[in-house]
Amino acid sequence: MQIFIVRDNQRQGPFTLEEINDKLRSGAVIASGTFAWYEGCSDWITLDRVPGLFMLNTPPSFVPGISGTPSLVQGDATGGLIPYKNPMALTGYYFSIFSMIPFLGIFLAIAGIIFGIIGLRRLKRTPIIRGSIHAWFAIIFGALVVLVQVLGIFYLMFRYR
Repeated sequence: MQIFIVRDNQRQGPFTLEEINDKLRSGAVIASGTFAWYEGCSDWITLDRVPGLFMLNTPPSFVPGISGTPSLVQGDATGGLIPYKNPMALTGYYFSIFSMIPFLGIFLAIAGIIFGIIGLRRLKRTPIIRGSIHAWFAIIFGALVVLVQVLGIFYLMFRYR
């Protein structure tokens, strides 16, 4: 079966099932965020509905456009505010929020920074997953918390020396 896909409003292909499965496993293509067409298919469908492909079980994020090419849908269950498709950015965000816990927080802040950086890298590879604000918040706020807590530790060390 020869499969054509649409990514970034550009038609690509044809690809074989094996090539598409490799792209899905590597994360180069997201099944619910990519439209596909193959011979015998009446219209463009999300890639996760193509028989024989590796499924990710994520809800579709596109609907067919007027010209037969996909267009982005902004809304989702969260109104587009929570980047649930970028769990690294979201995890970094929450780690940085909980990093305000004294002493333990420094470790959470460092983890938040790391997750924020990973979230930004994933966002660069797959822009549809969103979450740049959460990732940047995790990095900046985590760095501030590390700085404040390290200064606080030094202050306590020299004050009670």
